[in-house]
Amino acid sequence: MAEVFRAEAIFEAGDTHSVAIKRVLPALAHETMYRSMFEDEARLGMLLRHPNIVRVYDAREVAGTFIMIMELVDGTSLKDMLDAAHAREACMPVPTALHVIRDIAKGLDYAHVAADAEGTHLGIIHRDVSPHNVLLGKDGGVKLADFGLANAKVHQTLRSSELVGGKLGYLAPEVILQRPTDQRIDLFAAGIVLWEMLAGRRLFQGKDDAETVRNVVRKAIEPVSSFNRAVPPRVEAIVRRALDRNPDKRYRSARMLLEDVEEALGEIDRDVGPKDVSLLVGLHLAGKRQRARRLGGLDLLAQELDAFVHAAEGSEYDIGAAPLDPADFGGIMPSGVRPRPSDPPSRRPGDPDWYDPDR
Repeated sequence: MAEVFRAEAIFEAGDTHSVAIKRVLPALAHETMYRSMFEDEARLGMLLRHPNIVRVYDAREVAGTFIMIMELVDGTSLKDMLDAAHAREACMPVPTALHVIRDIAKGLDYAHVAADAEGTHLGIIHRDVSPHNVLLGKDGGVKLADFGLANAKVHQTLRSSELVGGKLGYLAPEVILQRPTDQRIDLFAAGIVLWEMLAGRRLFQGKDDAETVRNVVRKAIEPVSSFNRAVPPRVEAIVRRALDRNPDKRYRSARMLLEDVEEALGEIDRDVGPKDVSLLVGLHLAGKRQRARRLGGLDLLAQELDAFVHAAEGSEYDIGAAPLDPADFGGIMPSGVRPRPSDPPSRRPGDPDWYDPDR
């Protein structure tokens, strides 16, 4: 429903600061529901102040559309990094994966218990915790983004109870089965993210949406240690509890998940932290630059678009957009192609390996 630009905020004294500007897509700017949801996201974002949540500085109407001015995270998304790793079935180092999930849990714990200025509990549920919405900075920061699908008492948009928001491969079973939900659905999603970082592959992704949904509800969840022998029993137990399909057996709060992760890190690697995330981000971005130099700018764009469109067919984000004009892309896009956000990764030779569990 939106697009994001990198920009420079210019202050009265002449100082500048890099920011991100998120804008409602022009085609949706006059749609009441999308506009209202976007305003809800902005309103909530300006209330949240936490180092592990992307900050929203301001929101306003400009030239007939609605924008948010947001914190710019200079780095990459966890999805982009995992796509490259999963193409090689590479695993993230266990301590670093735990550090990332620790920071995600910190952000969720803050959001789940947040209150307004009068002390009223906001009742926030993110509902879209996934690698897409975890941003990793070159400085090693880990930030949870995009509260556009969140539940919160400050929201004004009236949504249908039958509306299922979020990415299918990261939904909790009770969401798909349309049973009552609470903040524990965010913890199930965090468990999926942790499993995928440690296993070097997707957990529930199927060949199509229907299979993905069935997998979330019924697929046997293999122990992550069967894919990564470096995962100790203590960490396996954390993953297993977070992924329990019975919400009553799952972690009851992000604080409980955070405490278990902290204890595990105390046994495995007390010194892991932002420097380790920074190293992985640097390796990942260096690999992308290397491919860009090897392929050349237009060739790389053509390859990325081809993989993007191919992977999107039948994906969970097949939104049926209108065909784009090939001229908009320098003539490299085949006529009639409908690019859509996609989930499945594409293999990218030359990506540096993070971790080999056999070493």
